[in-house]
Amino acid sequence: MSRLEERYRTLLRLLPAGYRQEWEDDMVAAFLESMDTGDPETTAYLADYGRPSLAEAASIVSLAVRLRRGADASPRSRRWGQAVRLATLMAMLTHAVLATGGVAVALWYSGKLAWLPAPAPELMLTGPASIWSTTWDLAGYAWLPAYVALVLGYRRVAQAVALLAIAPPAITTAVAQAVGDVPLTVSPWALLLVDVVLLLAMAAFQHGVPPVPRRPWLLALPIGVVLVALPLFILQAVEPALRLLDWPGLAGAAVTVAMAVHLAVRATRRSTRTLPWSLAFTLLAATAFALRAATLPDYHDQAQRTALTTIASVQIVAILAVGIPLAVSAVRALRDTPAATSPPTPAP
Repeated sequence: MSRLEERYRTLLRLLPAGYRQEWEDDMVAAFLESMDTGDPETTAYLADYGRPSLAEAASIVSLAVRLRRGADASPRSRRWGQAVRLATLMAMLTHAVLATGGVAVALWYSGKLAWLPAPAPELMLTGPASIWSTTWDLAGYAWLPAYVALVLGYRRVAQAVALLAIAPPAITTAVAQAVGDVPLTVSPWALLLVDVVLLLAMAAFQHGVPPVPRRPWLLALPIGVVLVALPLFILQAVEPALRLLDWPGLAGAAVTVAMAVHLAVRATRRSTRTLPWSLAFTLLAATAFALRAATLPDYHDQAQRTALTTIASVQIVAILAVGIPLAVSAVRALRDTPAATSPPTPAP
C-alpha cells in the first residue's frame, strides 16, 4: 500500500463503518485512478509524497456529515444529529432570550422605562455614547434574529447573523487585552469558543433533516423572556449578592435545572423520543462543565475570590451530580439503538 493510499484510507475513516465496508475499496480505486498522471515518475512521486487535495478532503467531510446526520444516517447517528440540533436550538434560545431581555434592561438602566423601579445608582448609564460604540454594543442583540432565522429554516442566514454577534466582542476583547485596558482573562475567550462551536453546530441543520417545529420554539422565546430574562436581570440589579453569578455560573445553573426537570419527566415517560433530549442535555452539561472549570482561574485576583470560587465549585458539583446519571442513562439507551442500517449508494 502506497503512502498516498494510506493517507486516503485514513481520511475515509471519517465515514461510517458500514459505509466504508461496502464502498471503501471502490472509492480508493477511483481516487488512485484519478491521481494517475500518465507519467510513471510523477505518479510514483505522488504515490510516496502525495496527499488528497483540499477539495477531495472537503468532499469526504461533507459526505461524512450527510451520512451521519442526514436522512441516510444510521439510527444511532440520527439520534446524535437530533441531539446536536436540539442542543444548538436550546443554546441559541438562551442567547435570544438574554438578548431580548438585554434590550429592556438597557432601556431601564438608561431611565427610559420610568414605570419600573429605579435601578441601583451605579447601574445608571451616564454620558452620551458614540454612534460607533452604540452600534458595536448592539451586535450582541443579533442572536435574536439569528435564532428566529434558524427556527424558520434559514440556516445560512442564521449563521451569517450569528457571526455579526461573535465578531465584535472578539475584536473588542483582543484590542482591550492587547493594550492593557483590561487584564488577561480566560472567560471572554472561553465564551467566544463556545459561540464559535455553536456557529459551526448550525451545520447540522442541513438539507434533508426534519424541519424545526416552529410553533413551540417561537413560543419559547417570549416565555423565556418573561420567566427568565427580566426577573434575572432585575434581581441581579436589586440584590448585590446575586451579582456573584457570572455568565458561566448562570449557564451552569440553567443547564442543571433543565437536566433535573428532564430526568423527572423521563422517569414518568419512558420513550425513545426522550433519547435525543437526553443526549442534547448531556452535550450542554459537558459544555457548561468545561466552561465553568476553564474560567475558575479568573477569580484568583478578585476581591471576592473565596466566595466566587466556592460558588463555582458548588456549580461544578451540581452539574456532575445531575449530568453523570443523565449521561449514563442516555448511553445505555443509545446502545439499544441499532448501530447501522444497510449502507446507501455512494454519492456521485
